[in-house]
Amino acid sequence: MTTTSLCRALLVLNVGWCALAVSEDRLPGWHMFEDVERFDVALRDREGAALDVRAYLPRHAWLVRYDELTEVVRFVCEKERARAPFTFEERVRGVRVEGLGPDDCRIPRAPR
Repeated sequence: MTTTSLCRALLVLNVGWCALAVSEDRLPGWHMFEDVERFDVALRDREGAALDVRAYLPRHAWLVRYDELTEVVRFVCEKERARAPFTFEERVRGVRVEGLGPDDCRIPRAPR
């Protein structure tokens, strides 16, 4: 088998896989991005000013789990101690934590 025919075979297999992944939900493909949790988050300082949690993430970073979100909030709380205490609210789960920081920036585990 030559290199050209191997490349063609891989191309055909890749295109076939992509076509199958579009129609079959159980295969990894574009559908996997539909399952990323959406977070409706509010983090406010002591004066009620909102802090954008996503502004503290690297460019093009996505939070995909709730525990990652709470770790980012903890980081923001520790970094912005002068603006404490904070109020954290995650509306989808019904979580509201008041008085975060400057001594304790941990958010308790939310019920599922």
